[in-house]
Amino acid sequence: MIADVIGSYLDGLQEREFDAPFVAILRAKGFKDVHFLHGSFEFGKDFIARGRESESEFQFAFQSKAGNLSLSDWGSCRSQLDLLRTNSLAHPSFNKELPRKAVFVTTGRLVGGAALAAQDYKDYLRSQGEVDIEIWDRESLVEIILGNAEVIFAGAIEGPLLALLGEVDQGKSDEKKIERMSRAWVGSADTLLGSAIIASIVANRLKQRERLDLACYSALCLVRAAWASTHGIEKPDATGLFVADTGRYLFRFYASELTTRLRNSGITPESIIWAHPAPSAHVTYPVRCLRIAEFVGLQGLLDIEEAKRDEGIGHLLVDFVRANPGVRHPISDRWAVSLIPPILLLAAMERGEDIKDWLKGVIAWVGDHYEGSGLGLAGAYSKSDEEVGYLFGGSFEHVQLPRNPTSYIAGITLDLAALLEMEEVYELARNDFLAVEASPSILEAEDTNGQYLLEGANCSLEPSMSYEDKWNPRDGWKVAPHHFRTPESYYLNRVGRPWDHLAVSAVLRDRHFLPSCRVFATRKLT
Repeated sequence: MIADVIGSYLDGLQEREFDAPFVAILRAKGFKDVHFLHGSFEFGKDFIARGRESESEFQFAFQSKAGNLSLSDWGSCRSQLDLLRTNSLAHPSFNKELPRKAVFVTTGRLVGGAALAAQDYKDYLRSQGEVDIEIWDRESLVEIILGNAEVIFAGAIEGPLLALLGEVDQGKSDEKKIERMSRAWVGSADTLLGSAIIASIVANRLKQRERLDLACYSALCLVRAAWASTHGIEKPDATGLFVADTGRYLFRFYASELTTRLRNSGITPESIIWAHPAPSAHVTYPVRCLRIAEFVGLQGLLDIEEAKRDEGIGHLLVDFVRANPGVRHPISDRWAVSLIPPILLLAAMERGEDIKDWLKGVIAWVGDHYEGSGLGLAGAYSKSDEEVGYLFGGSFEHVQLPRNPTSYIAGITLDLAALLEMEEVYELARNDFLAVEASPSILEAEDTNGQYLLEGANCSLEPSMSYEDKWNPRDGWKVAPHHFRTPESYYLNRVGRPWDHLAVSAVLRDRHFLPSCRVFATRKLT
């Protein structure tokens, strides 16, 4: 059955979607010094690596394509294959002294006359004594992955994977199920390569089922797994770093697909509501708005951290936020962390007025649900029916739910206003939350492995965090006890990966890390 899963995964891949997983497959197969070269100056080589066959070491060069290849497709590849075999321009790690092996990789099959043309090409090369070319097609890749199953599908992961994919196909998957399954990816550096491939399979299946949001989320779960498995190693573990980079690559791929579709379909409320027709748009619309804003924000902040300038992402976010009131209406504390990445991106763009308008809208929304007979909004760990119950329960006498006196949304709103040193917004939020008795709730995490895990050790919840009544910062922006208690820098700050901390928050939904937020709050696009 797992062979069918792998085959289905390969069938659904786009070309660049396979890049990071293919590197993980090569590493799991024992290749060393693997590098991805695709670009303007690849000279026919998408990847290079060193590997051993029959006790001898070879310099491998790979060219990859997605899908089936016809005779005309094969013909258009010939010049690239000749470069792959003969050209030595590549990467400083490319060893020209080693005997070379050239491999043409396709996730599909050679169809029509392509198979005969490929065989004729190989026969010609052998007759001329030139470097031959191997072909890894769909069946070859399935065999390679299955041949390394002890690395990729270690332990009891195969059963949960099949169960999750079944739920994806039935339209029953959600964030909580994906996060629960991804806990098995957390272990040691030895198991991480398999996790990268499994995450790729899950994300691809979600994309095929039109759940790009959950595909993005799966990629973020992989980033979380990488650091939860290798936390504290002062020189980051090479495998952990590679897997975290794989998660980033996958997130960027699926987030880019999401933003492309957003641009094509439109950003009006009507476009968002009717993208997935449902009678419950009053609940699903704000959730979709916040999820889109969160992923666009994360994509833009990743560009900033990796020094990739894409002004289009920021402009898209501004237009989307201005057009959609749903971004101001988090239906429960589970969606509080969705505010952080897009607001930090707007701060980097120096869009202070847009941030103020957004946060004031959130303050009013929280006030409306906590004042008078309002029950408040559901907590970060609530189930979907609880979210809906609290969202509308105050209006119906038959709904019997206890009032929720705490609000993580309030805590994040106050923290963002403090980080960005917005005095007016801070005092408005503090006064309004006090007036309606919405107590800011904050989960604090120490710089240990527990910061990456739900119910992790060394984490403590303060259900009613004390903030200064008036804007009276000490030490720049600090106006609450946890601002002083938080570490000056976490491990991910020290190794230069604050974006990955935002990814962890996006996975767990119940905590945020002020030093990492502060990094982006003080960065400006130039």
